[in-house]
Amino acid sequence: MKLRYYHIFLLMALFSEPVMAQNVIINDIFITGNRQSRASVILRELVFSQGDTVAFPQLQTMLDVSRNNIINTSLFNYVYVTADTVSSDVSVNIKIEVEERWYIWPVVDLVFEDRNISTWIRNPDWSRFSFGAGVDIQNMRGLNEKLHITARIGYQRGVSLSYADIALDRAKRHLFGFSTSYNMVHNTAYKTENNKPLYVTTSENSVRQSYSAGINYLFRPEIHERHTANITFEHTNIDDTLLLLNRHYWGGTHTRRNNINVTYSYANDHRDVYFYPLEGTFFKLTGTMDIALDGSLLTASVYPEFGFYKALATRWFYAGVLNGKMTVANTQSYLVEKALGYGTNYLRGYEDYVMDGHYFALMKNTLRFLLMPTKVIEIKWLPGLSKFNKIHFTLYANVFADVGYIYNNRPAPGNTFENSFLYSGGAGFDLVTYYDIVIRVDYAVNKKKEGGIYVTLITPFF
Repeated sequence: MKLRYYHIFLLMALFSEPVMAQNVIINDIFITGNRQSRASVILRELVFSQGDTVAFPQLQTMLDVSRNNIINTSLFNYVYVTADTVSSDVSVNIKIEVEERWYIWPVVDLVFEDRNISTWIRNPDWSRFSFGAGVDIQNMRGLNEKLHITARIGYQRGVSLSYADIALDRAKRHLFGFSTSYNMVHNTAYKTENNKPLYVTTSENSVRQSYSAGINYLFRPEIHERHTANITFEHTNIDDTLLLLNRHYWGGTHTRRNNINVTYSYANDHRDVYFYPLEGTFFKLTGTMDIALDGSLLTASVYPEFGFYKALATRWFYAGVLNGKMTVANTQSYLVEKALGYGTNYLRGYEDYVMDGHYFALMKNTLRFLLMPTKVIEIKWLPGLSKFNKIHFTLYANVFADVGYIYNNRPAPGNTFENSFLYSGGAGFDLVTYYDIVIRVDYAVNKKKEGGIYVTLITPFF
């Protein structure tokens, strides 16, 4: 059978339409619900732009990724991203509907200097009480800029001011910020003994007084990458009691110090949502240098962090986080050697302890099961508070196992967790709700076979 020219043209006509139908053009993008937030802030998070040609099978994935990116700005409680076809399926219009959050939060800080509030109630002393107040504004000028102002009076005193994420260009790839603070405390930890911090308290003079000022720069070449640089100047006065109790408190013999801290970090974030990821990866590498201008202390530290999140089956998810620290210093310093038990670097089941060292490695493994899919409840008796009257929440059950190791080349007697293999395990529940709030209730058992129930509230605002 001979294949004539008109047969070739007929075959091309038959097969050309399905091929063309595999691509669509982004015709227009419509945004609704952003009463305060600028459209440019939302458009920056999309993985496509108006006029782009995209493969149709990938369109839904691109819509889902864009939705997660918008949620990760922490500006909206609810985000919906959909596509409507136009022009005979050749092009699509993108519709983005958002429901804005409340952006102005009061900051209230109540501190009792006694070991706990029960001790203070038995012997109340208002001179040993501190009260702080301020404000957090999360979306200044509708550009996702962040303003923080607080002041504290009483046993501890201080003020702080910071302004972050000021865009230097239209594409919002270059961001700038600054901060300044003054703090005076009468109570502070001066060393670790038996795996717990020891505190010194002064009644008249402050035990530590500091002033600081810094600037930061963030470069975001694309949605998932961030380069951050910070430089901070700090002037600190300490009471000589700290040096009498621990001559290695801060690596010098003087009670005054001018210090410069320089920090750089690189982050590559492909998590679906940052506050409770179920899919994706996260990598961050941070390097920092602390330089005492009198030459008494010079330190350099590196903090790597890697996260892996995977859906294993319907309702089953795995989360693994590996992070560590490597520090070199020209002298011994308690402030520099803090390792596990500080901030977010801790093993579950060891919440009552702290561990010091120059190096540590920590791995957290969690298997999650979706007990209750996301539910949305509208509180009808709050009709005038549209930013609060619709609550969503999701409930997960989990089992976990954590392992870690700390190396300290100058271990103190009694700190049995240093230079030792650590492990723990347990189970719990995670409640994920609006405003990026996660409430965790865990039962954990540590290496010493100590078991306990721990409640953790994770929120970006408080």
